[in-house]
Amino acid sequence: MESLEKKDSLEIKPTISCSCGPISLSEEKNAECYQCGIPITGRPLKFEVNGKMEDFCCFGCYLINKTTGLRGDEGTAMAFLGKFGFGYFLAMIVMMLSTYIYGSHFVDPNDKEMQLFTGFIKYVILVLSTPVMLILGVPILKNSFSKENLLNFNTDTLIAIGSFSAYFLSVYSVLTGKNAIYFETATMILVLVTFGRYLETSSRVKASNFMKQLIDLTAKKATIIKNDEEVEVPVEEVRVGDIVKIRPGEKVPADGVIIEGIGHVDESVLTGEINPVLKKSGDYLYAGTTVLDGSFKIKVDKPQSQWTLNRFIEIMKQIRNTKAPINRIADRIAFYFLPIVFFLSISSFIYWYVNAGFEKALIVFLSVLLISCPCAFSIGAPLALWLGLGQAMKEGIIVKGADVLEKIASVKKVFFDKTGTITERIMEVSKTFFKNDEAKDIFYSLEKNSEHPLAVSFVKWCRDCKELKVENFKVHYGLGVSGEINGKKYYLGSQEFLKDVQIDENIKSLFNQALENGEIITYLTDGKEILAVATFSQKIRPEAKITFDALKKLKVETEVLTGDSEYFAKVLKKALDIENVRANLKPEDKLRFIEEEKSKGKTVAMVGDGINDAPALAKADIGIAMGCGTDLTRESANVSLISDDLRKIPLLIILARKVKRVIYTNMFWAFIYNIIGMGLAVSGHLNPIFAALAMVLSSVFVIGNSLRVKIS
Repeated sequence: MESLEKKDSLEIKPTISCSCGPISLSEEKNAECYQCGIPITGRPLKFEVNGKMEDFCCFGCYLINKTTGLRGDEGTAMAFLGKFGFGYFLAMIVMMLSTYIYGSHFVDPNDKEMQLFTGFIKYVILVLSTPVMLILGVPILKNSFSKENLLNFNTDTLIAIGSFSAYFLSVYSVLTGKNAIYFETATMILVLVTFGRYLETSSRVKASNFMKQLIDLTAKKATIIKNDEEVEVPVEEVRVGDIVKIRPGEKVPADGVIIEGIGHVDESVLTGEINPVLKKSGDYLYAGTTVLDGSFKIKVDKPQSQWTLNRFIEIMKQIRNTKAPINRIADRIAFYFLPIVFFLSISSFIYWYVNAGFEKALIVFLSVLLISCPCAFSIGAPLALWLGLGQAMKEGIIVKGADVLEKIASVKKVFFDKTGTITERIMEVSKTFFKNDEAKDIFYSLEKNSEHPLAVSFVKWCRDCKELKVENFKVHYGLGVSGEINGKKYYLGSQEFLKDVQIDENIKSLFNQALENGEIITYLTDGKEILAVATFSQKIRPEAKITFDALKKLKVETEVLTGDSEYFAKVLKKALDIENVRANLKPEDKLRFIEEEKSKGKTVAMVGDGINDAPALAKADIGIAMGCGTDLTRESANVSLISDDLRKIPLLIILARKVKRVIYTNMFWAFIYNIIGMGLAVSGHLNPIFAALAMVLSSVFVIGNSLRVKIS
């Protein structure tokens, strides 16, 4: 096994291809192509674009940008369409003239004038075919072989060998006066392949639409205030510390803190919240959101690379470069499939050469090469996965990799944390006890440093509290937090943090009342005595019942893990109509239950807020963090939900399963197509042009099937 992996690592060289040829990723990256975005491993070409010098990987990319004015896949698709139009025009003329040539075989060989005219037509066909081979064929030929290993074939190798074999044999026939010319086969093959590439690239453009929409949200200009004057500058020139003014109806050009102004802002593109958000001094504005009313002045506090919208786009780029296991399997099958095709095509050539002569053998050879090209097999998995990832992003679900999306399709059980997940994130402070005002301020100061839903709720409630400086702040997952204030250590959290602390009768009474009401209790202690107590009333999310019912219909098991009392566990069971609610759990208990289910061979997901339950999210096969908003970097989660909507969980599983079905349909079709096609080609019943057309139609089917990946 070890030797096989080593062998594969030597043979399969990582490359990325633009429309002009392959780029090896094993070389040092010096720059990024302005047009296609791939890393430039050699010296970049410099060309002026819109008054600025930009880097290009090749002259072809510059030409695409110059002629289409479009970047990325859109520009490449337009270039393929232009090549197709050019090639189709010449190829049709070649085909018509070739038809005449085939008819001339029946002309009297003693008719010198007709023979001379026929020879002239052959040279015309040669002249018309050559530009097609150069413009459409040379990029495919360049991409046919890896410069590190000439035996590292790819699908372009089949196309290049087939088309150029027909072309050069025809050139030889024209120059030597023979009748066997196949210019129409060579050119039409390339025309059909180019059209297939246009369809594939166009489908990638559709898959990238959401990322393009994000990029389009970026404001092009910003109004900054310098020396009490308003100056309009390109957004690229905005720096940390600049004061930016935003008027009603304008897009926010940068992330920053509001220093002046009040009004409503549409943040739906980032947070998924439809309702406008009221913003005032001290609040935060994010690049790409839209000011609906009022005007603001903000102070930019981050460099551009850290603006939320730019991080969104960067995450999408990283996600796009991931490969799912099924995708890697498809690549591996294609890798081993190609040598088999070469062997089969050469064997067929020899057989038909012996039995039917050179011309029939060549036709069969070309047909086998072209019909066996696993284009549909190669695009079937990545296209469906990327469309699925884009669809998830539209729904406010950030799936951090194609491999994660594939794994979600096989989830059999979902664990839910309770606090801030099944219950509302912001809770109401019900009852409190503070030994003195200082205890209240200590309670507030520790909560101010935490992101836990209970902490957020208390900070929002305690408006008259004074914030004290906290040192050595630490989060104890599932228990609470600790920190030092004025040199003294304090603990804030659940009853587990009390240890041997004495509890008086008043606090016991408060504790019992909270249990009866299904409330959460938080204590503050210095290790000797209880200094403060706060209880929080919980409200179950209105969509929780719908979510659990949907998961039941999907035949996905559910279980709620909580550190709360048995009383509230009964409340949850009744409200959600579920059986499995485990109460009074410690953090290690949650990890144990997750591990038990995984040991049974089940794919397990854990849903939480990604903060206090990070270990549980990391332990599960799929960790789903809810309510991330603009915080997309919670490392414990494989999936981040921008909003708090629990209904996104069954929606995600439905999407993942649909993507998986589409991928398997694509793979099945590609396999059946290749088997039937190769049988027809080897038996001599398939013309090379029809083989090329069948190859394109197969890709069309896979693309059309992949576009079904959407949530209805």
